Amino acid sequence: IYEPGIPANCPKVSSIRFDEVEKQTTQYLSPGNTAEGLKTDDWTTHEWLHFLRHLPDTLSRESMFALDTVFGFSSSGNSEILAEWFELSIVTGYATENMEQIEAFLTKVGRRKFLRPIYRAMKENGFGNKAREIFTKARQNYHSVSSNTIEELLAT
Repeated sequence: IYEPGIPANCPKVSSIRFDEVEKQTTQYLSPGNTAEGLKTDDWTTHEWLHFLRHLPDTLSRESMFALDTVFGFSSSGNSEILAEWFELSIVTGYATENMEQIEAFLTKVGRRKFLRPIYRAMKENGFGNKAREIFTKARQNYHSVSSNTIEELLAT
């Protein structure tokens, strides 16, 4: 209780559903497997997020295109999934394919939890000028806290 960390006798929690997502992810990343082969019929938003977060940032643009074609990530109606997908798109270089959707998202959504990771990824992966261009257009729609955060992030 008085020391940092989790006690050794703390119960270990596991999720059968997340374990299955990880199994599907590993299979997908193995040679010869395709996005069409993933068993995702009953996945919830949390499972999709778990999947996206476990994809390597070294995925090829072809793999990203295949995932986007099969699952329609770039046109998802779910902001959580969109934010995660767009960040991965930027890091993998796929953003040249879906920059229009990224820009639409950044001008529509104002929550800092979505904005900061995407703008940071843009800045760190060669899209800094585009990030500043989008921010100039979108900043009037952001809460002042979000606007100040992104302005500071892009200034450094």
